[in-house]
Amino acid sequence: MKRVSGPTKKLAPTIAPDTSCPHSYSDDEGIQLEIECSECAGAHDLENSKCFRGILNVMIAGAEPEAIILKRFIHKRYRGEVVRQAAFAASELAALNRAMVATEPPSDKRCRTCTASTERIVLAMKQRLLENPFEYASSRTTVVKDIECAAFAHACENARTCIDRGLRMSMLGRG
Repeated sequence: MKRVSGPTKKLAPTIAPDTSCPHSYSDDEGIQLEIECSECAGAHDLENSKCFRGILNVMIAGAEPEAIILKRFIHKRYRGEVVRQAAFAASELAALNRAMVATEPPSDKRCRTCTASTERIVLAMKQRLLENPFEYASSRTTVVKDIECAAFAHACENARTCIDRGLRMSMLGRG
């Protein structure tokens, strides 16, 4: 009898946090970001966090659009405040990605597992951004305070220094 290795169930495809959607830019009425959603099985709506993550990853590397168009059978056009929030979230995500690359992992095992370590603070901010980009964009200071409180709950005596370093790294990543 031959054993088969690997997963036993087929998993539904998901969009990884670093996946970007097929897109193009047009200059009809200002810069428009056009996302091709016909191949995606998910909902093509900015309220869908997986959809929004794919768009954020596109916006990190491109120009800031005046409109976002999600193209499927029916095209959805977004303008105004939602596009400004998306642009802010994209710039924050880019800054956090740069901060994660610039952060050196601690050599001490205790520091690597501490919730107040610089690396974990930056990672927590990125996770909060990806979980709910609109909440992050509208109340970044509240998100930062929540992360600080959670880090202090299980942290060591050096927590304040590490937390401040993590927040500073996230701000320096903005360029």
